[in-house]
Amino acid sequence: FVLFLTRRGIVSMRALFISSIFTAPLHHFVVCYNLVPHDGRRSILKTRRNFVTFTTTSILSPLLLPLSDQNACAAEEYYSMSTTKETAQYIQKYTNENLLRSVMESDCNFLYRGLSPDANKQLVIENSSGLVITDEPFDLLDVETYGSNAAATYFQSLEVQMNANRLTIRPSNSHMGSTCPLEAAKWGTAVSIWPLGEHGVQFAWMEGGGLFWPVPASSESRAIVHSDGTQNDDKRLSEALRGDAWEIMFRADNGFLAVPSAFDNELKEILRQ
Repeated sequence: FVLFLTRRGIVSMRALFISSIFTAPLHHFVVCYNLVPHDGRRSILKTRRNFVTFTTTSILSPLLLPLSDQNACAAEEYYSMSTTKETAQYIQKYTNENLLRSVMESDCNFLYRGLSPDANKQLVIENSSGLVITDEPFDLLDVETYGSNAAATYFQSLEVQMNANRLTIRPSNSHMGSTCPLEAAKWGTAVSIWPLGEHGVQFAWMEGGGLFWPVPASSESRAIVHSDGTQNDDKRLSEALRGDAWEIMFRADNGFLAVPSAFDNELKEILRQ
């Protein structure tokens, strides 16, 4: 491996040569650079984001660590996949089972998000079909996200409401996704979202669907529906994924895989097999 570090804190790793002595099955390993405990404590690296990218047809080497108890995850780390088939294999082995099952039950309707400029740059540089993103900053409570004090106030009240309802998913620890790639594209390159692992992964949406914000004028009180996969959700998440431009809040403590929507058809074909 060759390791490059820039002043922006972007690290790139490329497999120049992989001997069979180092090769190992994908499902046994994750990159172990800059690991931190699962409780989300920051690493000693103070940069807002760091990137770790690799493009290789097999996964590989002493820099990798068994993914056993999922008690650790890579801090502020990005890494990429080179083929759609490799991406699909990663989804089948690492993605949250509740989401993957719901996607298949919904006839392969995906959850989307707009990719940040920095993350999109990594996709372009590495010519990748998938990018794993960990420790993405939470911004639903920030005024700058929607450019509106009213929006920030709304999500702060939603935080209180969800906490009062004893939901562990809330705006302060989650991101917003959409069932519509065109809506997601308003925030950046549209990518399907695949949260990793079985712990710390949850979903929430408004009963009856639609957007969290702006709040519909005709809506006085809206109930929140949530899904965590630990109980009989009665296929609620799969039904939400079928919604027309529904927003779905998602919590992904272990990070998530982002796949450009340009690969949707090919990815769906592989997953259906």
